[in-house]
Amino acid sequence: MTQVNLLNLTKRYPSQPAPVLKDFSLFVENGELVALLGPSGSGKSTLLKLITGIERPDAGDVQFDGISILNLPPSQRGAVFMFQKSYLFPFLSVEENIGFGLKVKRAPRDEIRREVSQMLSLIGLPGIEKRKPSQLSGGEQQRVALARALVTRPNLLLLDEPLSSLDTEVRLNLQEAIRGIQRELGITTILVTHDLGEAMAMSDRMALLLNGEIVAAGKPEALFHRPPSLAAAQFMGISTFLNGSKAGGSLVTPWGALKVTCAESSPSATYAIRPEHIRIEKEAAENSLPGKVSDCVFRGEYVEYVVAVGDMSVRARMPMPAPMFAHGAQVYVKLPSEKLFEIS
Repeated sequence: MTQVNLLNLTKRYPSQPAPVLKDFSLFVENGELVALLGPSGSGKSTLLKLITGIERPDAGDVQFDGISILNLPPSQRGAVFMFQKSYLFPFLSVEENIGFGLKVKRAPRDEIRREVSQMLSLIGLPGIEKRKPSQLSGGEQQRVALARALVTRPNLLLLDEPLSSLDTEVRLNLQEAIRGIQRELGITTILVTHDLGEAMAMSDRMALLLNGEIVAAGKPEALFHRPPSLAAAQFMGISTFLNGSKAGGSLVTPWGALKVTCAESSPSATYAIRPEHIRIEKEAAENSLPGKVSDCVFRGEYVEYVVAVGDMSVRARMPMPAPMFAHGAQVYVKLPSEKLFEIS
């Protein structure tokens, strides 16, 4: 197991006016899986290239167990990639693909055969040693790619959106499989993804990366329910923000007063609430604001509402069974005080 310390990394490309990464720092504990979550162009892939040695930072350091690896060639860093595509050698069998790294290291044949067999059992595909990649499904190919990455017992596993091209059911199954294997082996792992659900399902911690900087980091459940900033909240799927002034345990907004938990801070504040915590009701209730239904969509497990409250648009999701309202219906948007939280 390996501790990874990324210290004040900065990387700028000549063709771009702003750095891709700016003073980026992140610590990954032994055996931890950290998800880097961010949109395209946020610097996620560049960071992985700096770790593996494909690119060199303009400033900062990459340390494994407290020792800088910047002067080590990529082949000696012990960090392996698992990509969006499996990139298996089509002319080699499954056994030969998985054992390729060991063969390059001149491991004995018996050791390669034993390690390959153990890896196939670990990924849940025993007995397919002689098949070619063309005989495997997409999910099976990714499992074999994972086995190939892990068979050399690397210091660090880097997952670069490895499941984004797969069907939903296969992707969910592989999320569980990869997470289970990672825990069993105790290998330090960094997952790069733009999929919030994937990051929450697989990681011990998440770091939200926007414009080359971490805007929030923490446990998935903490970031999901209480992101600390406006940028982080928007990225976590929150779209309802209430600006107002605090007075006597209430937030006074242009649309009405709401009870909130008031911390000692400036008199003006912005509060947020997740769409899953909002309730759309026919009758007025405590902490509710009047509104008009703009949209009401049945999505199977929940109903999604868009309600106009004055000039503010509120998006809510209520689990089934939930009422369906006609377009233009007069309703009340209930914002439970314990679910409203202040952001910076």
